[in-house]
Amino acid sequence: MRILVVGGSGFIGRYLARHLASTLGKEVFCTFRSRPPGDDVNHWYQVELTDSVALERLFGLIQPEVVVHLAALADVGTAEREPERANAVNVAATENIAALCRAHDSRLVFVSTEYVFDGRQGFYGEADSPKPVTHYGRTKLEGELATARLAPDWSVARTSIVYGWPAPGRRNFVTSLVERLQRGETCAGSTQVMRSPVYVERLVEGITRLALDHHPGIHHIAGRDWISMYEFAARVAQGFGLDSGLVVPSSEESGNPDRLGLDCAATMNRLGLEHPGLAEGLAAMQASPHNPLI
Repeated sequence: MRILVVGGSGFIGRYLARHLASTLGKEVFCTFRSRPPGDDVNHWYQVELTDSVALERLFGLIQPEVVVHLAALADVGTAEREPERANAVNVAATENIAALCRAHDSRLVFVSTEYVFDGRQGFYGEADSPKPVTHYGRTKLEGELATARLAPDWSVARTSIVYGWPAPGRRNFVTSLVERLQRGETCAGSTQVMRSPVYVERLVEGITRLALDHHPGIHHIAGRDWISMYEFAARVAQGFGLDSGLVVPSSEESGNPDRLGLDCAATMNRLGLEHPGLAEGLAAMQASPHNPLI
């Protein structure tokens, strides 16, 4: 099976490409924009996502059976400051990819976000109506709609905050937090911001099921626990054997309601996946061969 991972050099993409190729033996082709990947068994192509001619040429060269579209302008603040760029990357490029999937009869898995919801209720299920309040969320919802409208065989995988070991020189919430706590620094976590954190390898398992099997429609793939960012940070400290007393609660609210997080029970049942919580995810992260602390 020939699988194209658009955005394969990103955090999730590197784990997904490695799993598909090294673990499952699939032929994997990946794109990157500016950060060249390290050596691995996959095929890599430098592509600007908004270059429709380059994308069309790539599809013609690869003839993918499955496309997993991970690439996005994903920073919420940047999307607000640069709405035209966000539209070009998250909407227009997704429309182009979906249309190319139709032209080449490729299955499309589009990875989306909890930000398609308004953040008032929290712990949203697949049947809940999207109502984004950020420009990032609006562009991702438009990407979902383009996927459903244009691709012949499609799945959407929404997720929440993702944690795990990034590539060398990169950071995410958990690794940055661990570094600060190791230095004895105090770290504030919001009690108002709610998420359902997911370990990257568990997310990859769900995306893989969508890529290899026929599961059309909307899916939620995130962690079992729906918690505040304060509790998330405190449990990271505990899980890594660090001083959780350095994690302090903050009730400061952003301009928009921020009670997101995803109810994933229906998707986990549909895909036949286990649904581990934060404790299991942090344990798996520490046991990972990619752990630089081992």
